[in-house]
Amino acid sequence: MIDGCFRHIRGVGPGTEEALREKGFSTWDDCILRGDDLPMRGERRRRFIEAIAKSRDLRDADDIGSLVALFPVSEQWRLLSAYLQRATFIDCETTGLSRHSSHVSVIAAYHAGMVRTFVYGENLDEFLELADEAELLVTFNGSSFDLPFLEKTFNIPTIGRPHIDLRWVAWHAGYRGGLKSIERQFRIRRPAGVEGIDGFEAVDLFYRWQGGEENARQLLVEYCAADVISTYLVAERILQIAGCDVDCSDNSIFEKTIISPKQDTGQVQQEKQDIRTRI
Repeated sequence: MIDGCFRHIRGVGPGTEEALREKGFSTWDDCILRGDDLPMRGERRRRFIEAIAKSRDLRDADDIGSLVALFPVSEQWRLLSAYLQRATFIDCETTGLSRHSSHVSVIAAYHAGMVRTFVYGENLDEFLELADEAELLVTFNGSSFDLPFLEKTFNIPTIGRPHIDLRWVAWHAGYRGGLKSIERQFRIRRPAGVEGIDGFEAVDLFYRWQGGEENARQLLVEYCAADVISTYLVAERILQIAGCDVDCSDNSIFEKTIISPKQDTGQVQQEKQDIRTRI
């Protein structure tokens, strides 16, 4: 999938790309091996082949960061497909919407089939160790929200890891709106305990937790974890529609990765409902 991209080459627009496809150029290797047949001539052809060779070198060197920086957002689904199982999906909740007066309250990360959570006042700083190890970060709207808040909270200039914002991958695939709107289109259903919670309620849960409601903390953490799992599920479905070889997970992934047996009891579920009734 990666080497089927030509739109990252300077001067290649829809018309040139279509001409390449019509002449049977579907991969970077095709262009290098059959350079004389390319639908371009002279200096333009030389620069094109040179750029293709550089792209192939980056792919062979497993240089994810350079490839993310090189590919236009409309083509980043190809990178997401190639590195899906190596990606670290992240989502964060905050104490408000202002980066100047608010900070991150909870971070959830999904990687290699596991959810890890990082909580304000407990282990939030440990997220930086995970971020340092991450080969590729994936968020939903993280360019505008999650990453700036993380950088402000940790007082760092940048997360410094390759990043793909699934919001814009989805937008180019024809799926507009927020994460919850898109997940409904894919019939993704969150667990009943966190279904219907939104970012504004998450802020209120933080302050209720700080006021002594321990179950509000648990609900906030589970909501954040559900957000990151939903981001992963949306990514799987977009890639499947794009023709990638992806086996989409079902909704049971939420319970398997978020709700532990000791938490999934009628008493706790009733306590969660009581908290949400008071919000």
